Amino acid sequence: MELKDIDKWRYDVNSRLEELTIMNAKQSSELAHIKDSTTEIKNLVKEQNGRVRKLEQSNSAIKAIGSIITVVFSTVIAWLFKVD
Repeated sequence: MELKDIDKWRYDVNSRLEELTIMNAKQSSELAHIKDSTTEIKNLVKEQNGRVRKLEQSNSAIKAIGSIITVVFSTVIAWLFKVD
């Protein structure tokens, strides 16, 4: 190889290394952004799960009260119409 070819090869290798360094920096910043976004999404999901849990507990309490009222009314009606 001639010196001119070697210098061109070195220049091309250095150019490619610079490109790779820039691409690596971009990817690192994008990964940091993705990490921040996923952390934020996790926090929002935890918050929603807390709200859903409270709503489910309220719904269960209402169902339990409704069941108790149904049993009491059924017992009263059965007592009123019992056949001796």
